[in-house]
Amino acid sequence: MANHSQKHIIHSVSDSPKLLHVPLRLDKQVLGLIIFLAIIIVAMSIISPHFLSYTNMLNVLQQSAFVMILALGMTFVLSTGGIDLSVGSIVGISGGMTAWLLFQDVNIVIAILAGLVLGVVIGIVNGLVITKLGVSPFIATLAMMIIARGILYVWTKAIPFRSYMKSNFDFLGQGRFLNVQFPVIVVIVLLLVLLFVYRRMKFGRHIQALGSSEEAVRISGIKVDKLRIKVYALSGLIAAIAGILLASRLTTVHPEMGKNYELEAIAAAIIGGTSLSGGKGSLVGTALGAIILFTIKNAMNLLNVHPYWETIVVGIIILVAVSINIWGGYFKRNQEKND
Repeated sequence: MANHSQKHIIHSVSDSPKLLHVPLRLDKQVLGLIIFLAIIIVAMSIISPHFLSYTNMLNVLQQSAFVMILALGMTFVLSTGGIDLSVGSIVGISGGMTAWLLFQDVNIVIAILAGLVLGVVIGIVNGLVITKLGVSPFIATLAMMIIARGILYVWTKAIPFRSYMKSNFDFLGQGRFLNVQFPVIVVIVLLLVLLFVYRRMKFGRHIQALGSSEEAVRISGIKVDKLRIKVYALSGLIAAIAGILLASRLTTVHPEMGKNYELEAIAAAIIGGTSLSGGKGSLVGTALGAIILFTIKNAMNLLNVHPYWETIVVGIIILVAVSINIWGGYFKRNQEKND
């Protein structure tokens, strides 16, 4: 049974025409998320007259945008069977790098590129530690999370960066296009690009195959270590994008910027149907997961629920989502065995 499964994966990885022709379909997971989100919206629109207002809906999208960006990158990592706990710290240190360079009157393009490069470098280091030193993704990225956050504290001396805003830079986090906040536009564009990469390009299909069976991917001739490094570099790049946007949005970079964002990004991906064991991911589901997460938070705020309860609710949502994924996989395997 295992050999047959490996042959199927190898065939899927090496068959180029099939890699370039992946149907865009609305799966049951995404449909379920849409229905769940619709139920929340209908219920809250009845309870609170302010919930369904245009301003509040845009506010939910704005709040979810930064975590959604991280979650899209996290989906790629989780699909390989890995995890990246360092993305929150990358948000802080990459945003800090860009802000500091702008404060030094460095050209805005160079400052932004420096922040992006720093995110990629940290991602590559994560990938190298995991692949070349054999450290588990959890430990490697946990260590990087602590190191990067520590560097940010030392660098800033626990004093926030201020007075770095420039007229062009503030548009990234605060500007609007067609009356929609620019970070939301960035999320939409990024989702479309990454969706193409994940579903239509070999890179995306290889990632999913790696999460299903690393041995089968190795046998097919794909360089697994190189693939993992690329995935973590991509995660670092995406986290840096979120960090730069957030630095523009907040107009201040404090040492704890982006802290705990990694947990919300993981939560959004899990709610969206991405498997923690790898091999299964949904970028559309992840985006919906982030929106659901922040819609619930927004609803709790409108209902004047104490913020501490948000943490409990998020934890319960993660537990339920993981349980559904596990039991869904269990029933699917049983059905395949019976067939």
